[in-house]
Amino acid sequence: FAVTLDIIEKPGTMPILYCKNENAYTEQIRFMFAETGIKFEESHVAEGDMGKKLIFKQLPMLEWEGFCLVESSAILEHIAVMADKMGVGRGNTYLGANEEERSLARSFASAANEFRRQLYEQYVNSSDQSTFTSKTLPAWLSRLNVLAVQSESSDMSLGPGVSFTFGDVAMYEMLEQIATHFGKDVFDDYRELKEYYSRCAARPRFRMYIDNRPERNAC
Repeated sequence: FAVTLDIIEKPGTMPILYCKNENAYTEQIRFMFAETGIKFEESHVAEGDMGKKLIFKQLPMLEWEGFCLVESSAILEHIAVMADKMGVGRGNTYLGANEEERSLARSFASAANEFRRQLYEQYVNSSDQSTFTSKTLPAWLSRLNVLAVQSESSDMSLGPGVSFTFGDVAMYEMLEQIATHFGKDVFDDYRELKEYYSRCAARPRFRMYIDNRPERNAC
């Protein structure tokens, strides 16, 4: 099916996102397309359906103008590259304003995926959720709050960066998953992180996407 949030249309082949019909590591990519307003097609498949086309035998996979890419964080960065070339950032650059911001974005995307992995392994798919709720989750929120403290009031990014990057998209979507499982009051003890989460949640295209997205399995 074709995703309906198709704000931006540019010449060329529409990107195709091959994935399972679940949130897991794919939802951040949907958020990235929503934030940039780039129209894309989503094709629900299993790894075995893709044959040799699927690099490293894992989903999700992005195909765009004949270029195929896996690994969610790499896909996010590639969408950021294309979005910045198209100039759809409305004054913002999704790769970051400089190499330092781009490096921070990569680290945020990587950290968000590690946070997801622990959420799924220790909570969503675990019979004993106590480790995640008592240790893992508070530790992550505390570390992220330290980064949020470094943000200036006018900054769009988490930490010392200024631009709202693909790393911020990854991190916000992860926080959205945490809010879904634990409620938004889970951030109440982390004031600066809560402010960052609220700034992200207020972005119009995120709100539009969240209000209209279908229900999917977590993973």
